[in-house]
Amino acid sequence: MHFCFHNHHHHRRNAGALRIGNKTFEAVQSFQYLGNTVGKTNNNNNKCIKEIIMMGNKACYANRQPVNSSFISRNSQLQIYRTSVRPVVTCGSEWWTLTVEEERASAVFEREILRKMYGLVKGNELWRIRRNDGLEAIIKGENIVRFIEWQRIRWLGHIERMQETAIPKKMLYGKLYATRRR
Repeated sequence: MHFCFHNHHHHRRNAGALRIGNKTFEAVQSFQYLGNTVGKTNNNNNKCIKEIIMMGNKACYANRQPVNSSFISRNSQLQIYRTSVRPVVTCGSEWWTLTVEEERASAVFEREILRKMYGLVKGNELWRIRRNDGLEAIIKGENIVRFIEWQRIRWLGHIERMQETAIPKKMLYGKLYATRRR
């Protein structure tokens, strides 16, 4: 169960709500935080990844003119993807724990965009879509899954450099103590 803050005067009392002073926190199944859906169900992270990929598709559609333009070099198009589309998809990724399926969905999303940008390739007098290994060579192995892993490592390093009294560091290394019910 998660709690979202609501002004006490505008909401009726809820049996699952938490009240502290004159503030009421309503019990909810999930809520949005930094572009991510936070919730208690097991499939929530999967739902979050799907929602983020939808937002990435919208960002790609918003940048369709420069990305599809024949007047802009492919390197510039790739830079547009890295600065305007990928940040939308990876916002808050330092907190993620991705399953194999979620990693696959993220990689598929990125490969679809790269295939649109780089188009078909000619081989043996026939045109075909670019293979995954060809796309990996284009981006020099710096795919979205590796980028997410790098974000997580970077954030961990940031926490390591914090003072011992910093709340994120306390939360990372802290222990939960609870008294046993009698």
